[in-house]
Amino acid sequence: MSGAIDTSRIARGALLLSALLVFSGASVSARSLQEEVTRTFDKSLTLGAGQSLRIEHRYGAITIHTQPSRQVHISANIRVAMDTHDQAQRFSDGIVIDVEQNSLGISLLTKYPDENFHFSGGRHTVSFSVDYDITMPEDAPLTIRTAFGDVDVAGLKAAADITNRNAKIEFRDSRGNQRLESAFGSIELINNAGDADVTDGNANVHIADLGGILTLHNRFGQVSAERIAKSATIVNSNGGVTLTTSGGPASITNSFGSVNATDIKGDLYVHNQNGAVDVRSVTGEADLNTTFASLNFDTVAKKVICTSSNGRITGIHAGLGVTVRDTFGAIDLSDAGGPVEVDDSNGGVTLRDIRGGAQIKTSFGTIDASGISGDVTASDSNGAIRLSRIAGAVDARGSFGGMEMSDIHRGVRVVTGNSSVTLTGIGGETYVKTSFGLVRAERIAGALTVENSNGGVRASGVQGAATITTSFGPVLLDGVGGAISVDNQNGAVQVSGVSAHTAASKCNPISLRTTFSSMQIYLPDGAAYDLSAHTSFNRITSEFPVTTTGTLSGGDTITGTIGGGGCELRLNNGNGGISILKGTGKV
Repeated sequence: MSGAIDTSRIARGALLLSALLVFSGASVSARSLQEEVTRTFDKSLTLGAGQSLRIEHRYGAITIHTQPSRQVHISANIRVAMDTHDQAQRFSDGIVIDVEQNSLGISLLTKYPDENFHFSGGRHTVSFSVDYDITMPEDAPLTIRTAFGDVDVAGLKAAADITNRNAKIEFRDSRGNQRLESAFGSIELINNAGDADVTDGNANVHIADLGGILTLHNRFGQVSAERIAKSATIVNSNGGVTLTTSGGPASITNSFGSVNATDIKGDLYVHNQNGAVDVRSVTGEADLNTTFASLNFDTVAKKVICTSSNGRITGIHAGLGVTVRDTFGAIDLSDAGGPVEVDDSNGGVTLRDIRGGAQIKTSFGTIDASGISGDVTASDSNGAIRLSRIAGAVDARGSFGGMEMSDIHRGVRVVTGNSSVTLTGIGGETYVKTSFGLVRAERIAGALTVENSNGGVRASGVQGAATITTSFGPVLLDGVGGAISVDNQNGAVQVSGVSAHTAASKCNPISLRTTFSSMQIYLPDGAAYDLSAHTSFNRITSEFPVTTTGTLSGGDTITGTIGGGGCELRLNNGNGGISILKGTGKV
């Protein structure tokens, strides 16, 4: 019986032999191929100026050398292995190397026995290859279409277009615009003085010392590119990407692999999924995106935009500010030369040394910001807010998390719930609204307004007026320089160190109200007030002489003057005593 051999069977036979050699240490069984035939092919031609070399080949390596002369020398090593010498010889004789030359240049085509090539005795396993070693003019364009064999090109000073389907490409020391494509084989391009368009499918790609623009597409392999003179565009999936030194802007798209970009001369765009992003030294703007992994930048000359989900974001040295969008990841930024905007959820936010304002929004994480040279807007739910060394004003909103602010150069507005608030060193008007938490305020340069419920208020060193509303907590005020108004329920009130009215000073009226607890106010010597005091079921006592009008009734109501009067002092307590005391008092 006779049988035909098709190319798919040949390929499977070659792969089978390779596998046998690998796993058996080059020993073969009695059923393995026994007879090998080799022969060579040599041909020399002259290639005219402007003409090109085109190669179409399968099943064998191609090595290209270059020279200044116009000569093309083609050398081929043909090898065939089969069961018998006769079979191998006949198959070898059927391999044809077709070389043609026309006005366009030289074309080389490798032809193998097709389905019309028969063997007596039926189909047989065959292993074969044709390896080329070719020397060509260095300035001639080169086109290669091949499969199942490595390609190695060195010293070409013209454009190349190479497609290799199942093996690697090595291309080095060249000049020109190069197009390289492979599938299931790595690509290495080293030292090319032109552009490069590189496409791979399932292997690693390495590019270095490229004098032009890089355009690279890959899948299922690592990509590394270094010292790219102009711009770089890299698209990969299921493999890491490393770009080091790009002389122009760069764009990197990837998934299921990390992205590392360093020393980018221009803008940088990174869109990654399920992989970390690490960026360093960018002279332009940076737009960075990833998911389910960390994102980090260090030293970006202009604005930075970071978008992530389910990953931590860290950054330092952003020249013109930072905008961040994230979920389920902490954010840590420092040393930004412009404003910072953060929109996060389920992650903490840390900002340090921002030369501009800051807008911060998050939930289920702490906000910690210091060294901000502009205004700060902070919103957090279910997390604490800590702000310090803020050169502008602060507007903070939250719930279920404490507020701590210090060294704020302008005013503060705080709205929160179910948490405490601590303010120290505030440079302007201050407003606080909270519930179920203690409010502490010290060294307030402007007026202080507190609306609290189910929590106490302690304030000292307030240069302006103090207006306090609360319930179920004590109010302790010391050193208020302006008018005082306290409306409390079921909590003690104590006021000391007031800037009391005298005959020669400005009037700062005082109005205190509470229920079911004590009330104490300390006044300095020489104080002058129009007093109106009332309590229920308790007493009013005063260490100052009070000139009264009307009728005293059981000590629970006094209307009169202290020290000549002239400024309102209104004290109202339900079911608690009132004490008007001399001295500075102590909170």
